[in-house]
Amino acid sequence: MYDLVSLGEVMLRMAPPKYERLRRARQLNVEVAGAQLNIAANMARLGKRSAFVSKLPDHELGVLAYDTCAAYGVDMRYVQMVADARMGINFLEFAATPRVGVTIFDRRGSAASSITAADFDWAAIAAQTRIAHTDGIVPGLSAGCREATQAYLSAARAAGCITSFDVNYREHLWTPEGARDCWETLLPLVDIVVTSRSVSELVFGFTGSDEDIMRQYQARFGQKLVCLTQREITGVLSGAWSSQGLYEGRVVQGRRYTFDVVDRFGTGDAFFAGLLYGYLEGDVQFALDFGNAACALSHTIEGDVAQFSAAEVLPLLNETIDLRVKR
Repeated sequence: MYDLVSLGEVMLRMAPPKYERLRRARQLNVEVAGAQLNIAANMARLGKRSAFVSKLPDHELGVLAYDTCAAYGVDMRYVQMVADARMGINFLEFAATPRVGVTIFDRRGSAASSITAADFDWAAIAAQTRIAHTDGIVPGLSAGCREATQAYLSAARAAGCITSFDVNYREHLWTPEGARDCWETLLPLVDIVVTSRSVSELVFGFTGSDEDIMRQYQARFGQKLVCLTQREITGVLSGAWSSQGLYEGRVVQGRRYTFDVVDRFGTGDAFFAGLLYGYLEGDVQFALDFGNAACALSHTIEGDVAQFSAAEVLPLLNETIDLRVKR
């Protein structure tokens, strides 16, 4: 039995050494990542059993991604290797104030975008997990991925799994209207949703206070837990993160954390993985606090996948944090 199974795409993240510009790059550092893979990998790093569902190209880059995901601790038995397919790539440029970062996606026609509802035994997968996870990116990859996401969440709901969904919006995939049309069919199948004010306003037109927005999700789609996150950017190299949740009719406020930024990419995924870890381990208050602490810690580590254990996150939940070097 898995604690979590995630459906999505593995990508290669390529970035020149900090803080070089892509336009004059002569070398690129490679990381294996992807929002949905990050959730599964982070859960594995936190000590939970996770698996990934996807397709990868059957060539050297696909093998690189497969082996790296397995090294993260993710079970890859549900990943199919596909001949004559492409690897999705995300090019990044890190910046410092006042220059802003750059991200360029090259994922059209990737192996994962060829996923269809007929490719996997969704009922069998759902029968082997406690949490079935995916996000708003996956159904935007192709019509087949949209049908597969629907089949996956439907099977998970029928099997009695907890279903979770990150309302990630990517403008390179579709318009707000296209995303809304799709997500309105998926969110009624979701128990735990994580979103932000900006996406909620842009895609669904939700307005009002933070509590108003969360209640609009719950009233419209029926989630058990709605989480609203907030990233405060005080500079490219510093910031803060907080979250709150609507659960059983009441608003629960998570602890706010400030941090220095080494690498901000994948940090929202660290929050979601921490939230799910905490949800399985305790109550919603603990889940929000743990997720926020995991997100803050993730900002200080290079790469999309958070390389720390639950034991390293727990001390951050204390009122005072000991920053002395451990000798």
